[in-house]
Amino acid sequence: PKRRSERLSKRKSTLINKTDELAKLCDVNVALIIRNRQTGHYFTYNSIDLESWSPSKEQIASHHP
Repeated sequence: PKRRSERLSKRKSTLINKTDELAKLCDVNVALIIRNRQTGHYFTYNSIDLESWSPSKEQIASHHP
């Protein structure tokens, strides 16, 4: 059986690909946030490379504990 971290890595990769596909096909800006419940670590992905777009990790944490 696959370890949890291996499954997470594979699913995260799939989500990133789908997020990118959605952004391109629908001409939208997309932000993806993945938070590990056990460690509290965040992974973020933005379909555009602008510092001013998408909330910071701190802003997200304050609204969605």
